[in-house]
Amino acid sequence: MSMEVAGEIGIFESQKACAPLRKHLFGARRFLPWLLVLVYMAALLAGSSLADWLVPGTGLLGLLVVAIPAVLLWGKICGRMAPKAWMARGVPMQAMTTYRADETGLTIVWPHYETRLAWAGVSQIAPGHKSWLFIGPVQAFFLPVRFFADPAAETAFLRACFDRLDPAAKTRSKDLAARLG
Repeated sequence: MSMEVAGEIGIFESQKACAPLRKHLFGARRFLPWLLVLVYMAALLAGSSLADWLVPGTGLLGLLVVAIPAVLLWGKICGRMAPKAWMARGVPMQAMTTYRADETGLTIVWPHYETRLAWAGVSQIAPGHKSWLFIGPVQAFFLPVRFFADPAAETAFLRACFDRLDPAAKTRSKDLAARLG
């Protein structure tokens, strides 16, 4: 028996939906980039202290006045660049997406292409940010919870998917197994 859900997915929605994937894959190592930022900031403070020692009164305050707005501006600019670049190339802000689960696998259908993931290739189904992550070889696919008409439809779809996983994938999908009871 085949089950299907559909809805619109926004450009770059996957980044937020798949954020919990970093925890599943990297554990505590997912914080390493932030540690590097802290090391960078410590180096800036050390440089600031040196500058203040050489020219009193120019150190930390000057650094903070420049560094904090610069980091905030960098984040805003970078966050807007990618969507604008994609839209300039004709990529729509949202695309209708259909998820179909049947005996052989999960098929994800977009307007111009589709992806088929055999159940043997699904290594885990895990909760994402307001979504479910289907973790497969090389990448993960996310299914937004909002696509389901109600919690019962969500449970039925996820049960159909979970039941088709191999035993190792079921073991890794402990959050889903707990939800399904």
